[in-house]
Amino acid sequence: MKKQLSLDEIKQVELQILIEFRRICNELGLRYYLSGGTLLGAIRHKGFIPWDDDIDLAMPRSDFNKLIEFSRSYKNDTYKFLFFSQTGTLLPYAKFVNVKTHIDVKYAEDEMQQHLWLDIMPMDGLPEDLNEVARIYKKAEYYRKIIGLCNAKLGEGKSVVKKLAKYILKPLALIYGKERAIANLNKLAMKYDYDSAKYVGAITWGLYGEAEKILKADIDKGYQVTFENEQFDSFSCWDSYLTALYKNYMQLPPVEKRINHEMIAWVEK
Repeated sequence: MKKQLSLDEIKQVELQILIEFRRICNELGLRYYLSGGTLLGAIRHKGFIPWDDDIDLAMPRSDFNKLIEFSRSYKNDTYKFLFFSQTGTLLPYAKFVNVKTHIDVKYAEDEMQQHLWLDIMPMDGLPEDLNEVARIYKKAEYYRKIIGLCNAKLGEGKSVVKKLAKYILKPLALIYGKERAIANLNKLAMKYDYDSAKYVGAITWGLYGEAEKILKADIDKGYQVTFENEQFDSFSCWDSYLTALYKNYMQLPPVEKRINHEMIAWVEK
């Protein structure tokens, strides 16, 4: 029998996922950072954004790779790492999931979207040339759109136009190939080494484009934020980072822009 989870229950499950992830990183000496909407929630709300339903983390590529190696021997009845597609391709970002939960997400069908999760975005080096940074993020967006179309649920969409567009664009995306798009996206992101770069950022799933660019020296200082009465690592440059992503980030967005994944989550009883 299914027991559907409320938004508050979803958040509690995800907080426990994050606590286990923190334990692993601290034990292994790995760098991780609360990022995106999760960092915004920590600064503005001291926890989850009220309507949010996921957790975002960023991690330097070298630490991300170490986590991949650790995941091969990680055994846990509740938690699992997802780094690779069913065909063995390294995914653009990873998930750490609670396998005892199940979800159904609107508009998309994806092998990675089966359980409640936290997202782990690899951070890579960026060039100092702003034009080259713009080119990288523009190409990354192109590959992400192909991946998104490959995952799209036909017949679903927020408007009639979007529903119809999927019937035309999804077959074209499938011809290009999801695995090919993922491989090209990873290759693009890893062109510049994180640890030797002056600037870094989340490229593979950096949805804010050039605004994701951060001076690495600011990250290296280390900083902790309060999130749901727990302490987690994040960027010392959180103010400039959040301003770049969200502008006046302390101001709540209009009600119509307070969106989440529109998912149903449940556990088997």
